[in-house]
Amino acid sequence: MKINNIYSKIISKENLYRSAYMASKGRRYRDSTADFNFSLEEEIGRLHKELLTKTYRHGKYRLFTIYDPKERNIAAAPFRDRVVHHAVHDVIEPIIDKTFIYDSYACRKDKGTHKAVDRAQGFFMIKGILRMRIEDKDALWLLDEIIDSAKELASWRVSEFTGEPVNRQTGEGDAVNMNRIGLPIGNLTSQFFANLYLNELDYFIKFDLRIRYYLRYMDDFLIFSNEKIRLVEVKERIRKFLNASLELRLHQDKSQIYSTSGGIKFLGFRLFSGYRRLVSDNLRRFKKRLNKFEYLFANGKITKTAVRDSLRCWAAHSKYADTAALRRNIFKGLVKKKSSIGYLAQNLLTN
Repeated sequence: MKINNIYSKIISKENLYRSAYMASKGRRYRDSTADFNFSLEEEIGRLHKELLTKTYRHGKYRLFTIYDPKERNIAAAPFRDRVVHHAVHDVIEPIIDKTFIYDSYACRKDKGTHKAVDRAQGFFMIKGILRMRIEDKDALWLLDEIIDSAKELASWRVSEFTGEPVNRQTGEGDAVNMNRIGLPIGNLTSQFFANLYLNELDYFIKFDLRIRYYLRYMDDFLIFSNEKIRLVEVKERIRKFLNASLELRLHQDKSQIYSTSGGIKFLGFRLFSGYRRLVSDNLRRFKKRLNKFEYLFANGKITKTAVRDSLRCWAAHSKYADTAALRRNIFKGLVKKKSSIGYLAQNLLTN
């Protein structure tokens, strides 16, 4: 059964107000958010009218690059467009989420990184896919507007999914096929669209290949089997399916078959039968961050609250591995050398 008659729910003022609230979380004091919320009633009214008359056009992205844990190009939509993303997501996602397989863990309620790690240790043609699920023409128009807003990014980066370069002068190449450009990292809707896109892979693996021990977190997935020959066969069939059906390629270096006796590297952890470790890259980045915090805090360029929150966040995450001794040594080291942030680490020694 296809989804229909949802556009009125998406663009309702009640949904737009709720979406503005959700989009404001964690960014309430940023200028664009504050400006929008200062004239909230007027802004929601204008947005509702544009969506009702289909004069709404997605704004330009703010582009920037992050380098931790790896270099990635981020596209940040204007705040009013983020409100629309939430409005779309919060109506459509709960309906389609029911069709996802159980062992898909990214960007889903009551799932997430740590649940995926627990589960692992215990045992994009996106427009076409949306049209297979949704009949509401008005909702499809809005979804197309959000998806097509990424066209301007074609001259800025390579395809997110294929890794192939896009012609930076003419915009040709991958730009003519939105499925091969991918979607902007940073949009809430992009996370949902990616999950929906790879749901096709989930069904292929679970029901066509009849793989029982499989789970996925975004584009990272694991398959367990006691038969190496079977895994070789499965890998080849997945490769062909991705190429032919989704225009994706398996990562040549990361798609490997190996024994679990040496541990499984997954979502920042190395999993063994009875315990877990943090991967070395995570520890190296954290130590680098500590050095940066020491300099910034000593020079008054970062607040005590920001440092403390970051330390607590890493400590909470690292507790999902067997890191009690590691955490104790790191925080004791800060205290012992009388670091400028040592007294903040002191409190974490007792937690």
